[in-house]
Amino acid sequence: MLIINERLPENAIIVEEPEIADLLSHFLKIEKVINKRGYKIYISSDVLVSTHGVGGPSTALILEELIENGVRKIIRYGTAGTKNEKVKLGSYFIPTGVSRYISNSMYQRTRNDMIYSLYPDLELAFSIYEKLKENNIDVSYGEVFQSDDFYAEEEINEIVDMETGTLFLISKLKNVKSASVLIIANYRGKWINYEEIYKRDFPIILNAILT
Repeated sequence: MLIINERLPENAIIVEEPEIADLLSHFLKIEKVINKRGYKIYISSDVLVSTHGVGGPSTALILEELIENGVRKIIRYGTAGTKNEKVKLGSYFIPTGVSRYISNSMYQRTRNDMIYSLYPDLELAFSIYEKLKENNIDVSYGEVFQSDDFYAEEEINEIVDMETGTLFLISKLKNVKSASVLIIANYRGKWINYEEIYKRDFPIILNAILT
């Protein structure tokens, strides 16, 4: 193992940035912190918060190690961008499927002529959706496009992220549960202050994974 070599709790919430992982760790009773090879992992008794970096390959590496060491349920709590003016900045989007180019970083996982359908664990995804709705938070769902190149996303007209497809693929291959919940944080290059949204809503996401 490059990052982890110890038994972990079954529940994991993965985020892009170390700053966000640090922010969310304040909601937990942290027992141990792993800071290695650019990844940061905050571990409590029943759930951990880990960074996954940017893009599919970085996410795949940490997913493999989390699962190998005992994680069985994973939520990606991240951000996404869109060019669709009807999508509200600061709202949530729950991917129920993933589209992508044929030749992308996930190709090495499947190869040959097989292309897997990529989707979340529906009970976990619905739990997140339900709990956000109960708190009167704006949330929608549908297909997301996974891009491997942040600066090429201008050509894509859908809601775009860079990690959800990788999460769903590895979860399928490893037989673990996963879902993704995305803050719409970027519209045509305009970013919002999403840290405040993480602070406001993390207890809801935590409740979803622990119930």
